[in-house]
Amino acid sequence: MTVTSVYKIQTHEQLKAIADPLRTKILMNLVKQEYTGQQLAEMLGITRNNIYFHLKELEKHQVIQIVRKEEKNGIVQKYYRAIASRFIPEDHLLPSMDLIETSRQVFMETVEVTRTKIESAPAASFALNSSNMELRKNIASTYQVMATEENFHAFVEEFKQLLDKHFTKHEKQETNETKEENEDQKSYYLSLIAFQDDSEEIAIQ
Repeated sequence: MTVTSVYKIQTHEQLKAIADPLRTKILMNLVKQEYTGQQLAEMLGITRNNIYFHLKELEKHQVIQIVRKEEKNGIVQKYYRAIASRFIPEDHLLPSMDLIETSRQVFMETVEVTRTKIESAPAASFALNSSNMELRKNIASTYQVMATEENFHAFVEEFKQLLDKHFTKHEKQETNETKEENEDQKSYYLSLIAFQDDSEEIAIQ
């Protein structure tokens, strides 16, 4: 299934549906890939009844959908997926504090997921390479830069092109043929967060 790049939220009801912090977490996971309610419940540490309530609300407001069904041990498993990778509101819904706090929650969740990845990664992920200092195997940097909105947008678009140029996107299910093609590749975790913040001055690195 191909996920639409951007979906415009059209009603206040849709806005309220995704403003809940737990639903934001659910939606973030379903943007990445498809999951069953059971899988989401285990990932988020909540009951199945609770997760299915929130899934029904998100489905009712047309921000997620069932993409396939699979029978396992006589039980039909429904796989859900977000209808888009990014959600923005129609102009008549702005300004919206609900949406602002939802966006903030998305950023905080991204930080937490990254923190969890760092904590669980093997020691080799952070080992230094003294034999070739120019060969980077990881990077951790924070920058504050100045740019126009047009320049920032151009950077984001070029960043996406760089991803496509240098990396193969990770697929949850790989065929034997794909595994053979990628057997010389290593898996990297990449997290990018950028937002406008004029509230303080930080030295530019």
